Amino acid sequence: MNLKRFILQVTFFLAALAASLTLAGPARAQTVSARFAGKFNLTSPVHWGKATLPPGTYSIRIDSTTSPIMATIRNDRSTFMIRVMSLASSDDHSGSNALRLKVRNGSLVVQSLALADLDTVLIYDPSPAQEKVEEAHTDSTVHVLVARK
Repeated sequence: MNLKRFILQVTFFLAALAASLTLAGPARAQTVSARFAGKFNLTSPVHWGKATLPPGTYSIRIDSTTSPIMATIRNDRSTFMIRVMSLASSDDHSGSNALRLKVRNGSLVVQSLALADLDTVLIYDPSPAQEKVEEAHTDSTVHVLVARK
């Protein structure tokens, strides 16, 4: 009697496990289309949050525009990846996608990311309103090329 009950329980468990694995497979196969995807090129090191991006080509992807807005940045060889969260955002109708940089203590720092496709600016460093900004001796804007489908 106990052996039959044990076999029935094991059979039920294995059937439930097989059903859950079968249903979980298609759920993972779905891909989320990005709200924004683009590329940019850096010619010198840039600080973004606590990370330092070395010179190179990068891709940027934003999956959702609900707060907090997270962006994933990868280098072109997929050997370097960071996720950054914007501190704030504001409306922007400038018509360009650009990474806006400033010089702080002799280093380039990401101040904001203007996304014309989303009519918004993501702010990563709000300090310019609170401190004196040094004059940038390099281009303070990096254009972001949008990846279109």
